[in-house]
Amino acid sequence: MWLRNIVDGSEALALCTVHGLWLPGILLVIVLSFWETMYCLLYQFIWSKMQAEAQINKHVCNARSAYSGSEKCVAIVTGANSSIGYKTAKVLGHAGFTTILACRNLKHAQLAQQQLCESTGLDTFWVIELDLVSFMSVQQFVAEFHKTYTQLDVLTCNAGVVFGHYDMTYDGLEAQFGTNLVGHYVLVAQLLNTLKATQGAHIMVYSSVAVCMVCGLDYSQITNMWHFSHFVNYSTSKLALLMFANKLVWQLHDCNITINAFHLGLVATGLYCNVLVSILPGIHDFRQWLWLGQVDGTVTTMYLALAPELAGKTSGYYACEQPTVMHPNAQNMAAQDQLCTFTNVLVKTNTHVPNVLDSINVKEKL
Repeated sequence: MWLRNIVDGSEALALCTVHGLWLPGILLVIVLSFWETMYCLLYQFIWSKMQAEAQINKHVCNARSAYSGSEKCVAIVTGANSSIGYKTAKVLGHAGFTTILACRNLKHAQLAQQQLCESTGLDTFWVIELDLVSFMSVQQFVAEFHKTYTQLDVLTCNAGVVFGHYDMTYDGLEAQFGTNLVGHYVLVAQLLNTLKATQGAHIMVYSSVAVCMVCGLDYSQITNMWHFSHFVNYSTSKLALLMFANKLVWQLHDCNITINAFHLGLVATGLYCNVLVSILPGIHDFRQWLWLGQVDGTVTTMYLALAPELAGKTSGYYACEQPTVMHPNAQNMAAQDQLCTFTNVLVKTNTHVPNVLDSINVKEKL
């Protein structure tokens, strides 16, 4: 759409300017936030929630037509008990998928399952516990999944931690990087054979417009708690996810798996509760009014999962159902290889200690 093209063009220019001149990433965040806010404002005047729902219904109808008569399709949505994950699971259910709610809080997931079954009249939603901060939990999830299912048509890597305080996973990794990237990295690796065996499987990776805040991956942000920053570490984890998606494309180029990443822009979800301004009176209501709703945010997710024209069209980065500007470092193959080496060492050693950097010849900044 023309409005998104204007926003993307402005963001691409800002991205090249700031990174080309090595200016502070916060400047780019301010510029991109401005354009995304303008998009939200104009969107409310030009389009409506009804149009977003109509677009989702179109994707559902297309999917039902494409999969009619075939074996029941299976989808996994991580973090499916609330917000975009919940909406994604609901639409996939309408599209005819058996949908696995992969969530760390079993009580919340079971409540979400009950609500989904009641609101849709379907009994195709199932809960399997998955805590991405624990490699053991990922392993148990995969084992439980394989007890019942032999195919996986859609894997949505949606769960994540946003702007959290410094914390560590059960395996000793910085929590945002450990949850957002490493947990999904291990999950995809253990589901890969099932994805390869499924005809036309899709992997969707949820990145963020916040990746623009960093020029590249500073691994000391992950290994040294004194370098930790709420915003920079979140941006680092989301850039790493984008790089991981692109690396997967090269690794699986001879497999019939469609892999794409996306960001939602500014969508009113509960993920921003850790941002300091969230404690201000009225800020939640203002955000609900200004930003896109969760239905609007789900449109791109469903487009990537269900649109027949995207079958085999891979290595894209999408916003509002169309390709958007990608961080230049995300397509750097040497940087992707370095990230995979670093992540493999993290998984193997279960540690965040600084000497893990020796494996990729990265020196900590003092």
